[in-house]
Parts: sequence; C-alpha cells; structure tokens
Amino acid sequence: MASPTASLLALALLASAARAEDTAAPVIQHTPVKYTQRGDKFIQVFAKITDESKFFPQVFYRYGLGEYQKPIDMKAVKGQKDTWGANIQIKGDVAEYYIEAYDELGNGPGRSADPDKPWRVDTSGQGGLVAEVAPPPVVKPPPAPAPKVAPAPVPMAPRPQPVAQASRGRTWTWIVGGAGLGLVAGGLIAGNEMKSADNVYQTQLLKQPDANYTALKAQYDANKSLGQKATILAIAGGALVAASVVLFFVEGSGTSNGSGGDVGTWHF
Repeated sequence: MASPTASLLALALLASAARAEDTAAPVIQHTPVKYTQRGDKFIQVFAKITDESKFFPQVFYRYGLGEYQKPIDMKAVKGQKDTWGANIQIKGDVAEYYIEAYDELGNGPGRSADPDKPWRVDTSGQGGLVAEVAPPPVVKPPPAPAPKVAPAPVPMAPRPQPVAQASRGRTWTWIVGGAGLGLVAGGLIAGNEMKSADNVYQTQLLKQPDANYTALKAQYDANKSLGQKATILAIAGGALVAASVVLFFVEGSGTSNGSGGDVGTWHF
C-alpha cells in the first residue's frame, strides 16, 4: 500500500505535467454591445471564457478616443458556466472596450478586439441594444475621385421630447375614505336609534310589567337587529377609513418620478 507522501508526490507530478501541456491562451467568446438604451447607467459586458488553467480576465475601456482607463476585473456570473461579466460606467455618447485574459502560466493574452480596434458602443441612448459579431476587416481600394457636388440639405427629424406623466392623484383615497366615513356615520346613527329604542323598552318593562309580552318581544328583537347593523356599519366604515389611509401613501408614492437607470442591471 502506497504511503500518503508518495500519493501526494504522484498528484503533484500529474498536476505539473498537465500544466506543462497547457501552452494556449484563454479562449474568449464574446458578442459585442453596440448600443445602450436611454437611461442606462452601465455598459454590461459578458463573455464565455475557457482555459485549462486558472485565468484572469479584464475589460479595458475608454471614452471616445481618449486614453484607456484602469481596467475592470471581470467576475464569474453565478448560475452561468464559464460566463464572466463586468459593468462599464456610461459617460458621454461613445465608449470603446476590449477584453483580455492571461492564465496563471502566463499564456496569452486571449482577446476579444484589441487596443487598436476596440469594440465601439453608442451610449447616446438613441439606438436599441444591438449585438453583432464584427466581420473581419475588408481592405477596399480607394475610390476614384468623383466630381464635387454640393449635397442637398437633409431634413433632420425632430428630437423626441420626454412626455410628462400626468399625476394620478388620490382619487381612490377620497372615494374609499368617503365611503368609510359614511358607513361610520350610519353606524353611529343606527346605534343611537337602538339606544333610544332600548331605553323605551326598558321603561315599559319596568313601569308596565303587565304589558303585552309579544309586543315587548318584537321590540326587543328589533332593537337587537338594529344594534347588530350599527356594529357592522361601524366596523366596515372603520376598515374603509383604514384602507383609505393606506391608499393615501400608495397613490402618493405612485406620482413620484424615479430615475429607472438601474432597472435590469447586473451588479458584480
């Protein structure tokens, strides 16, 4: 039976042999981002990256034709095998980027685009989110000089203006609250009537013990039914008043304007 030391030594030799065979750079599969939507705050960059060894992917980016900024380390996306992502903050109307990765043995770089030909993103918010695989560059011969003709002016479409959203107000707050107050008032009135009728019933029961039992029983049942209705009206009215208080805050918050820029954004 082999000793633990011998087993560990064999594993170390196998790992070293496997690393010695890894001479390839990480492979990057990426669908470039061409546009961002109006209101977006980040360019979300995703790529599928594979290698036989541990690797370290980064996104290099710049705004317009300026200098490249400090690269962003890409992080693994949870639940998506071999998928890595990074967020580039949007500034201005144009951004450019490329992805680069080395493995722990120094093989690389594996790239998607490069510093001289980065992926270009329109961040003005005027286009849709369009992803295309860039075709290989095609060298075209210079066209023959053509006679100069003054181009006709091209009419420009008016820039779409934001449409102000009308406030919904608190219509349901007042409807529900008014109904609740009405029911409470009805319950109070019915309760007062029940109390008055009950006083008459008690007076007749005490002062006229020989009164007609059937008439007194009918009066008692009517008072009891009136009291139940008064209780139901008061409870229903109180519930509606409480609901109107909740609606007051719900409809009030619905009229505020949010930025909406972070909707659907992956945070790494």
